[in-house]
Amino acid sequence: MRSAKAHRHNDIDQSVGLSLVLLLLFVAPSVAGTVCGQVRDADTGGPVAGAGIFVREPVGLYAGALAVSAVDGAWCIDGLDPGTYTLEFRVDGYLTAYVNNVVVTDDLSDVPVALAPSAVVLDPPWPNPASGSVKLRLHLASPAPVDLRIYDARGRLVRAWRADEVEAGSREYAWDGLDGNGRAAPAGIYLVRVDTGHTRTSRPLIVAR
Repeated sequence: MRSAKAHRHNDIDQSVGLSLVLLLLFVAPSVAGTVCGQVRDADTGGPVAGAGIFVREPVGLYAGALAVSAVDGAWCIDGLDPGTYTLEFRVDGYLTAYVNNVVVTDDLSDVPVALAPSAVVLDPPWPNPASGSVKLRLHLASPAPVDLRIYDARGRLVRAWRADEVEAGSREYAWDGLDGNGRAAPAGIYLVRVDTGHTRTSRPLIVAR
C-alpha cells in the first residue's frame, strides 16, 4: 500500500501541474489575424482613397476596429480575433457597401471590394446647429421609396416622412423642429436617417434652443 506521504506528493504534483496549465492559458498571447484589401470604384476601376472600413460582429455590433483606405485604395486591419465578421465601407460618411461573412484566421485575409455610387445621398442638415426650421435635402440616383426619419439621442422616433416612390433627383424636406405631436423637440443631438429599402444613410443634427 502507498503511504500517506506518497499520496500527498501525488496530490501536490497534480496541483502544480494544473496551476502551470492555467498559468499558460492566461499568459499565452492570443492569436490574432489581419484582414487587408483594396477599395476600387465599381464604374471606373480606379482606387478609392479615404474610404472608411468598419468591422462589425455577426450580431451587428462594431468590433472596435477600423481603417481608412490609402491613395492607392489599400487598407489593412490587424489584431482581430479569429472569427467571422462583416465589413462596412463608407465614403464621405455615406454607407456604400457591406461585405458579409469575412472569415479572419491567424493568417492574412484578403478582401478586395468595388464600391458603386450610393443610391441615395443625404446632405448635411442646414443649419446645423439649428434653433428653428431645418432643411433636409437628399439626392436619389433612381426612383425609390423614401423613409426619412429623425431620432433623438436615445433612439426614439421624433418625426418621419414616408413616400412609396420618389423620382430620381434632388428632394428637399423641411423640419419645423416639432415632434409628431406638435411639441418642440428639446435641445440635444439628433440623427437624421433616410432608407430607400436598399440603401440607408444618416447625418447628425444638433438642436440648440
